[in-house]
Amino acid sequence: MEIDSIINFLKEIEKFKTCERVCQTTSIGRAESDAEHSWHLAIFLILLENEFESIDFGKLLKMALIHDLPEIYAGDTNPYRGDTDDKEEKEKNAAVKLFSILPESASKSLYSLFDEYINQKSVESRIVKSADKLMPLIQNLCTNEHHSSYRKLNVEYQEVLEYMNKYFSGGVLEKFYNNLLSEAYERGVFSDHEGKKDRTSQVNTERA
Repeated sequence: MEIDSIINFLKEIEKFKTCERVCQTTSIGRAESDAEHSWHLAIFLILLENEFESIDFGKLLKMALIHDLPEIYAGDTNPYRGDTDDKEEKEKNAAVKLFSILPESASKSLYSLFDEYINQKSVESRIVKSADKLMPLIQNLCTNEHHSSYRKLNVEYQEVLEYMNKYFSGGVLEKFYNNLLSEAYERGVFSDHEGKKDRTSQVNTERA
């Protein structure tokens, strides 16, 4: 085992704790980090383990924990107001740079896992991607009283639908999506629905 390489990698990914996202934490004024987001996502998937059949759950969790690591160099990109040009290419290059710190076998293993996530051809990668897309809804519901990233960026409900719908086509994650979307709409999380009454039936109609 190449101990020095692993230690160097662990030192480098400490920076992951400082990669800030647009979403805020419940500590007012403090942004959520990529590391916190990835931990939250992994816990979410652990709680759903029995809902998924015939998948490699170990691979699923590894993917959840490393999927954003290249943002140490590439930075987090907001899908609504960020510069998404060449996002995947930038993150792949960042992944090569980051994982090259590791011994060869570990480097190839983590890059392969990241590449699988980016390509979205495996069941595990699609589950992680869909669950990942739910986390900002959860985070904004947690912080909505003081901060909503959707309101801050003037992101409207319809924009969220147009971006998110493609990631859900049945199964337990779509049930979570419908539930979270309805609650977010009701609580005025989106920039065009502040303080509006419960319109869950309309949300469900638009999602159908």
